[in-house]
Amino acid sequence: MLRIAVCDDDINDLKKAVSYLEEFLSANDTEYSVVEFSDGTQLLESSDIYDILFLDIEMKHSNGINIAETLRSRNIDTPIVYITSYTDYWRRAFKVHAFGFITKPFDKSDFDEVLNDYFESVTQSGKNRITLNTSEGAVCLDPDEIIYFYVKSKRNIELHTLSAHYLIRENLSDIYDRLDKKRFYQPRRECIINLKNVRRLQNDYAILMVDGSILPLAQRKKDEFMTLLTDVFTEVVKGQKG
Repeated sequence: MLRIAVCDDDINDLKKAVSYLEEFLSANDTEYSVVEFSDGTQLLESSDIYDILFLDIEMKHSNGINIAETLRSRNIDTPIVYITSYTDYWRRAFKVHAFGFITKPFDKSDFDEVLNDYFESVTQSGKNRITLNTSEGAVCLDPDEIIYFYVKSKRNIELHTLSAHYLIRENLSDIYDRLDKKRFYQPRRECIINLKNVRRLQNDYAILMVDGSILPLAQRKKDEFMTLLTDVFTEVVKGQKG
């Protein structure tokens, strides 16, 4: 499911933007949810992670650029499309990784163009998002955001991501079946880790993750784990050089 947030304190513009988004997504048979915010503070108070955010810059009680800077400081890398009446903001917006701009007054074609660009970028990146059932509802995640899964009890699994924690109502083996085995690994029966978010093997059987968590490694899996970890690191380095 594609999760979209729209933040604009002009209620007419907010409703119009949501209507244009829903029309495009319905026409393209895309499963989606659109969440509306009429103030930037409400957006910052939300613990949900969105696939794309449409954010008004000039709001009465908050500034969209400042809101974006706060989101980025929390390591939330959601693509942001800025909605503005003034092009003077564009240069500053690019510093917080703007995905695109929509200028007011806008029409449906502006949103169609942005969404087409978004879907094209997702396709080119080769990242298949994964939807998971959590205690807070369904979330759709970029696999790169995931740090690890850990079994808390039979049907309760802790999911740690770069920006949030969730409680998953699924079976760990079912989740593992849906993940890329070149990127995700099960070092012990009770956990799954994202190899890209491993910091190092702290000792022979303790894996240090990027968030500081330490997860166990079964003795018999050490050689296999080190081989896969090396492959992932090599791929990442090649990507950076490219």
